[in-house]
Formats: sequence, C-alpha cells, structure tokens
Amino acid sequence: MLNKMKNIIIYSAIVLIITTVFMLNGCDNPAPTELVQDNSSGQNPIQVQVISKDTADGFYNNGFDTTGVSVPDTGYSTVIYLIGTKITYNSSTEKISSAQALFFNRKSPVRGLNGRIIGYHTLLPGDIEFNNYRARLVPYRVRYNFMGNFIDTLLGERYISSSSMLNPMYRFNFNYNSLVKFQMLSTFGNSIEFDIPTPAEIVGKVKLTGILKNKTLTAELDWNSNYQKQIEIILGVIKKNQKNPIPLFKFNANDNGKLIVPDKLLNAIPSTKYDRIVFSFVRKLEESKTVNGNNIYVSSQSIHSIILDIP
Repeated sequence: MLNKMKNIIIYSAIVLIITTVFMLNGCDNPAPTELVQDNSSGQNPIQVQVISKDTADGFYNNGFDTTGVSVPDTGYSTVIYLIGTKITYNSSTEKISSAQALFFNRKSPVRGLNGRIIGYHTLLPGDIEFNNYRARLVPYRVRYNFMGNFIDTLLGERYISSSSMLNPMYRFNFNYNSLVKFQMLSTFGNSIEFDIPTPAEIVGKVKLTGILKNKTLTAELDWNSNYQKQIEIILGVIKKNQKNPIPLFKFNANDNGKLIVPDKLLNAIPSTKYDRIVFSFVRKLEESKTVNGNNIYVSSQSIHSIILDIP
C-alpha cells in the first residue's frame, strides 16, 4: 500500500502537466489539426490536434511550463482556472483540487531569446479567495524551446490554492456540478466577487489490447457521458526511466461516453522509448466576462488521467 501511495505522489505532480490547458503563447507554430477516421470502428471522424510534432523526440513538450499548468495567450488581462483532477495508476486513484488566478500586465511583454513574446509580467492586485479560502502566491514561470534548448523564464507570481488526499492543508475543494465563489479583495480599487460554475465529474475507463511493438495496440475509451457539447482527450506517453510525460495528441470528441482511438496514432508511438501511456479525459466549462473594467477569462475543468503500462 505504501508503494502504491508513493507512486501516486510521484505521478500526481507529473500528470498535471498534460491534463491541463495548452500554452499557445511562446511555443512553436500552432500544431496542425485534422479529421481522422478509424474505419474499423465505424465511428464518426474525430478532430485530432498534434501536440508534439515529433513523437520520437522525448524532450519536445510544446511549451508546457514547469509548474504543471500552462496558460494560453487568450488576450485577457485576467485568467482564472479551477481544476478537479483524478489520477489513476495501478488501481489507485489520487484526487486533487486546484484553483489559480493570474493578472497580466498587457503593457509589459516578456520576449524570449528568439525575440518572440513568450508571455507578460504578472500583477498582484490584492488578496484572492476561492470559496472563502485565501490563495497563496507562487512563482509563475514559462518554458520555451530555443534552438533545441528549453529555457525557464520567471514572469512574476500567480495566486493558487490546492488540496489533495495527501496534502489537504490548503483545504480548497473542487465541487463538481456546483458553484465556486471567487473573490478579489483589491488594494487598488473595487473588489470583485462572482460565482464560477463547475462541470459534472468525468470518470474514464481505458481498455488496451494488442502489443505496441507488433503494431497491434488498440485502445477503447469509455466515460460517463453527459451529452453536452464535447470533451477533450489527451494522449501522452512517459519515457522509460523518466518521470516527465510527453503529450502527443488531443482529441475533440462528442460527450457520448465512447471513443476508439485510431490505431494508426497509437502504433506510431516508438515502442523502444516509452513504457507508460496516459489518457486524460477533460470536461470543461469556459466563459468570459467584464467586471469593473476587468477583462476576465474563466475555465473550470473536470479531469481524469489514467496511466497504464504499455503492453
């Protein structure tokens, strides 16, 4: 039991990297998107976004930052994320709740060594609370690729609150299909308060059959359908003798509870480099609003990441 919990501790820090939003700012050109049809499944074509351009490159991570949550350049001055995550490995599941808020100074861009804007310095407008629990300040860094080398850059600080079964000290709890109260107690002007709706909890299952080295690997995904819009599914891998995951593909699928992953994508994974595969099911609600002159983007996500040994 102790070994299982130790594994959960390790992977809870890792898998958040690939189960959150993508960083479109500061990385290479946007990844291509295509419709893929798996003729053997009879399902409708699914939209696939390639995250890593080279699946054989174990060091390419498309701009994901080192803190576990990456932020896209949405053009908003304020970005708020609420995430309820479950991470399953070897039949053990760790639950993690997290909330964060970032306030960008759009007049203060930060450029990388290649001259491109990789982000913006952050502001600290006051105290932030989620469900009446005070968020703490942590460094906000972005990581970008320059001539084959990954460079970490500090942009300031962000507000974050989190908890898990093994670390409940911050006490923030992500309540599914509910409301989370957000409060900004400003030192510069009017305070802000509003409720953020959360999605219904997503619970996934993965059935792997076949053998990767024989190019016969198949994956059948099931989840508790909500029949509302779409969900995202992120397919990633973990390199042998390493802990960091590499996200490969993102699928946009109807929230109908079933998806067969196209065989050609699965069997393109180099069998000698990776020993674990990760499927992350993401159901989310997004909205934008203007409050007291603040241009705010809000994303609330339910995520279930499942780590499996590759057969």
